[in-house]
Amino acid sequence: MWNGLVMKANNALPYVPIMQKCEVIEHGEGWLLRNILLNGNPLQERVTFEPETRVIFERTAGDERGRIENVIGEDAHGNLTLTFSFALTKQGVEEGSEAEKKHFSPMEGAYMGAVASTLAAVRRTADEQGRDKLKANR
Repeated sequence: MWNGLVMKANNALPYVPIMQKCEVIEHGEGWLLRNILLNGNPLQERVTFEPETRVIFERTAGDERGRIENVIGEDAHGNLTLTFSFALTKQGVEEGSEAEKKHFSPMEGAYMGAVASTLAAVRRTADEQGRDKLKANR
């Protein structure tokens, strides 16, 4: 699962259907900076890796700022879990307002779709190419 999340951070296009562009513009130790086009909206994200545990996407430029986290965990029965959390704001829209709810409500389905497509793409890659092909770049 970890390698799949790293692959998604480097090129989210196969994983996030509403994303039209994902270009890594800088790499560092344990992080990368990328420009994305999400549903026609240009954004920049700093992606930080906490190996085998969590990937943090911090929106640093664009009119939607905030944070998305992908966290690998384990449930009470020892099964692998993957939790996605979102805390986003829209420039020019008051936080907690009806306008904010109206803006992000349709996006909720898109983000949940991205979760499902991420899991499906990781599973598909593992099935088609074998787990050894899921090599992380970071």
